[in-house]
Amino acid sequence: MNMNASHGLGGDASWAKTSETAGIDAPTLNAWLDAGDTLLVDVREPHECEQERIPGAFLVSMSRFEIETFPRVPGLKTVLISEAGPRSVAVAERLHDAGFGQIYALEGGIEAWKSAGLATQA
Repeated sequence: MNMNASHGLGGDASWAKTSETAGIDAPTLNAWLDAGDTLLVDVREPHECEQERIPGAFLVSMSRFEIETFPRVPGLKTVLISEAGPRSVAVAERLHDAGFGQIYALEGGIEAWKSAGLATQA
């Protein structure tokens, strides 16, 4: 997996990351969650999470995002998720710029998670 190149996922040019934003795919995220060393943060809006979410994700919606109150959990990777990816990349870039480490964005968002056959809950 190339974590430093800008690209779209599956030909979707709307998902792009910068060299500062590390992207991971759904199977990698699933393995990290199974290992128990990952904080999963959903940056979508509350109404979106009520419809469907990845189990174990904490909601910190982009519209209410503040660097000062974002959780810093030493020893854990933080993975941000959104519907298709752009919102999580935007928040990841802000966290990276603020000095947060081990920040990742799920490439393709929850849509990629579902496409990989992984479970969501309502």
